[in-house]
Amino acid sequence: MDLRATREIQGSQVRIENAMSNNRRRSSEFRRNTRSGLRPTTSKVKSAIFSMLGPQGPHGLRVLDIYAGTGALGIEALQRGATNATFIEQNGRRCADIEKALEKYKLAMQGSVQKGSALKSVGRLKGEFDLIFADPPYNLVEFESLFELVHNAHLISPNAVAFLEHSKMTDLPNSLPGLSLYTHKLYGDTAISVYKPHTTQTQITNPEGK
Repeated sequence: MDLRATREIQGSQVRIENAMSNNRRRSSEFRRNTRSGLRPTTSKVKSAIFSMLGPQGPHGLRVLDIYAGTGALGIEALQRGATNATFIEQNGRRCADIEKALEKYKLAMQGSVQKGSALKSVGRLKGEFDLIFADPPYNLVEFESLFELVHNAHLISPNAVAFLEHSKMTDLPNSLPGLSLYTHKLYGDTAISVYKPHTTQTQITNPEGK
């Protein structure tokens, strides 16, 4: 076997080993996230959510990011011009990561991180929110209990919009305390249910990712 052929074989082996290492690393990260209940919103879904806000996007809105996880939705809203964002996250390490991200993007003055469970934390909040994200682990279905607390705490502004991310296998009601279903969209295994206050005209649709 000549030198050139030997080098090509060695190069192929290196590429295969690198690919296997990357796959193992991604698999390990997926298992860690699955065990911890962390399921970050995909780029496709995140893009669709912000597109549904229209040309103005979240500019000037007050944001509540419940089950914040990495804080990606709330941070994205701040980067797109939201006035402020409150993050609720139960995991202490994730809270620290959100705070670091806010510092990194020079958004610390606009962001507030609340450590605690969603059901216990929302009742301690004050003021109204215009944009609400709720993205719990798929096996945690407590939207009705959550929004009863949110509604009773008067956290929903008259023109608010709430994006609820959940499994497509989970059926949510046409109304939640203080809110009516506006639209429902599917993106693979993920569903996004959009709610608005009862006073807002409701138009229920169910397109596949449109």
